[in-house]
Amino acid sequence: MAQIRIEEKKSGTPIWPWIIGLLLLGVIIWGVAEAFDESEEVYTEEVLEDDDSVAGVATGIDENNNYNDYETPDEDYTGAVTTYLSTTENMEGEMGIDHEFSHRALTELAMATRAIAEDKGLTSEASVKEKTDRIERLANEIMEDPMAGDHADKIKMAALLITEVLEDIDSEAYDGQSAADLAKLRQEAQAMSAETLTLNQKEDVRTFFRQARMVLQRMS
Repeated sequence: MAQIRIEEKKSGTPIWPWIIGLLLLGVIIWGVAEAFDESEEVYTEEVLEDDDSVAGVATGIDENNNYNDYETPDEDYTGAVTTYLSTTENMEGEMGIDHEFSHRALTELAMATRAIAEDKGLTSEASVKEKTDRIERLANEIMEDPMAGDHADKIKMAALLITEVLEDIDSEAYDGQSAADLAKLRQEAQAMSAETLTLNQKEDVRTFFRQARMVLQRMS
């Protein structure tokens, strides 16, 4: 009797490897998409931070990361000149051992002088910036040690530097129309004594600031 050979039917390829492969592929695609989205977000933030138009809207941040309002610079020199004229309008009793008034008046006079130079297109002159920067440094130095004996010397140096810058401005932009007033201003600056304590020559300092008012008013 013939024997019938029965072979066990082989099953198809298992489906589990396909399922696991698809899951892994999905995870990889998700990871790539997340990485791409994150890089796009960082790029957008960097562009916004570097955009001048965005920075202009901000109010400013102080050293403690607090927002503070800041003043928009004047479009011309009149604001700086007005500030100095206001400070020096009444100088009686303003000068004390702390030299706060002299510091403020010199600083504002330097700022007004530089503002006029900028308005007249003279800031390309290296001497204008160098001299006005030097004036502001001298004004700051007289506040560092109230008991120092060289305050009058520094105030006189600042006064002469201011006179030089104003003379340059008058010559270049005003055809010398303030020459007489500037000659008087230089005379008042030179009248200060570097060897005499500032508090012993208050009126000389006040007279210089008053004469500077006249020059600025003529140039305004």
